[in-house]
Amino acid sequence: MILVNGEPDENVSVGDRGLLLGDGLFETLRVRSSQPQLWAYHRDRLWRGLRQLGFPEPEEGQILEEVARVAHGPECLVRVTITRGGGPRGYAPPARPAPTRIVSAGPALDATPPGDRSPLVLGWSAVPVGVNPALAGLKHTSRLEQVMVRSHWETGWEEAIVCDALGRVISATQGNLWVREGQRLLTPPLDQAGIAGTRRAWILDHAAGFGFSVVEEYPETARIRQADGIYITNARLGMTPAVLAEADNPGRAWQDDPLYRMGIALHEAH
Repeated sequence: MILVNGEPDENVSVGDRGLLLGDGLFETLRVRSSQPQLWAYHRDRLWRGLRQLGFPEPEEGQILEEVARVAHGPECLVRVTITRGGGPRGYAPPARPAPTRIVSAGPALDATPPGDRSPLVLGWSAVPVGVNPALAGLKHTSRLEQVMVRSHWETGWEEAIVCDALGRVISATQGNLWVREGQRLLTPPLDQAGIAGTRRAWILDHAAGFGFSVVEEYPETARIRQADGIYITNARLGMTPAVLAEADNPGRAWQDDPLYRMGIALHEAH
């Protein structure tokens, strides 16, 4: 089922600014038994983005009710998209926007139990993403950069490390990047580019309880190649280990990884 402004529908206006200009935000929720996982983190990011873009604040209860309506099965992915709606021609936003709200569901995509996952094979993307502090951290609907990155993956890659236009490592194509050095986790800062992931936020809040410190800094290529572990986080996968495509070994089993306990706790978090 797809809901558009609360009604079953599959169409939006051809004049919607989300379609014409990418003027909108979205959240991808992992939903279990009609309850979105880590909703508080998703809500905080969505509301922060809405304020930054000048959208009126939606009704939280209405969004949760619509998520429950479209959710199916014991587990699925639900996407909540909010655009600025229609408006005058040109870039100037309407003085009183009437947002379009789209809620749709799809399969969870990965049926592999979280404890049995093999490391993702990581390449190095040659396609950079732009530096823009005004949009950094937001999950806005203009994802053309990620489309370009994904279209240049090489055979055998399951993810890619992405740099910004200044050559700094920012993220993976579809998630946040983590580099482990002993009991320390490095993850790139997101004040210039990238998306402030909800699983990233959870780890920032909970890593210390698992004996790890977190440092937000740009990891150099050499440090990534020499790291004790590499990981990707997003709503679909939670936390998943990764290995460089150029590496000579497949990496350790996830169950033997020092971050395994945290990864399972993240998968089960509400």
